[in-house]
Parts: sequence; structure tokens; C-alpha cells
Amino acid sequence: MSSGKLSIKQEMAAIDTKDRKWYDSLSAEEKKKVGIWVLMRYTSSVKHDIKEFEEHYLEFTNDIVNVNFNKLAKHPQLQFQLLQALGLGKSMWHPWIAPGKKGKSSKIAEFFKEHYKQYNDMEIELLLSQYTKDEIKQKLEEFGLDDKKIKELTK
Repeated sequence: MSSGKLSIKQEMAAIDTKDRKWYDSLSAEEKKKVGIWVLMRYTSSVKHDIKEFEEHYLEFTNDIVNVNFNKLAKHPQLQFQLLQALGLGKSMWHPWIAPGKKGKSSKIAEFFKEHYKQYNDMEIELLLSQYTKDEIKQKLEEFGLDDKKIKELTK
């Protein structure tokens, strides 16, 4: 890691900017250290003023990279290229969101699971983490819930 190519900042920049030469520039030893699952978690999480960018990274990480993830585990370069397919051409801030704890789930998360059946628990948690409380309330209103039901879910 002496070249600094394997810092999360460099890896995410290579994904965001679609730097097609970056992976090939790694030594065989460095390629073994690339953590695709970790990069997938980072890639799916973006904080940006434009909500559509955040939604793009979350939804397409799920649709393009997460699908058949385990089947492609023996092809890390392909997985990295799939992550690069999501890049929008400029570096973004990708905060780490730790995997959720098994078991306990909020009423809001349960509601969203019912309406976004294509997402797993982790993805619902990630989706909700990108919204403020007011934005969650607005989403619930968009689903047609009245104030009483929204208060019940947001307790």
C-alpha cells in the first residue's frame, strides 16, 4: 500500500470518475486487497445537495452490483467495473454506513419495506438514512398517509 492507491479516497475516486486504468495499475498483491463488498457499501451511500444523485447511487448499486454479487465473487475486476458503471464523472462524498443490526426494526422501516419490496433490510436502512425527519414525513404524505398515521410511525 505504499503507493496510496488503496486508500478509500483513491478507490472511490476511481469509481466516481470511471478511471478505467486504475484497477489495471494495481499490482497483483494490491488487487487481492481491494474489498469489493466494502466499496459497494461506500458506493451506495452518497451525500449531495441533489437528491437524485443520492438515489442514483443507492438504486443502481442495488440493481447493477448487488444482483448476483456472490456469483461474481471470483471476478473482482468485473465487480469493480460494475461499480464504475455507476460513476457520474466526478468525485462524490460517500459516507460509511455500518451494516444494520439484526432484529429490531423501526415502524418506518417496516412501512418502507412494504412499499419497496425489491430492497433488503440494509438497503431500506440506507435509503432512510439519506432523508431528514421532515423528508421522511413528506415521503409518508406522498404515500397518502394522514397526520395521525404519520405521527404513529414516527414516534
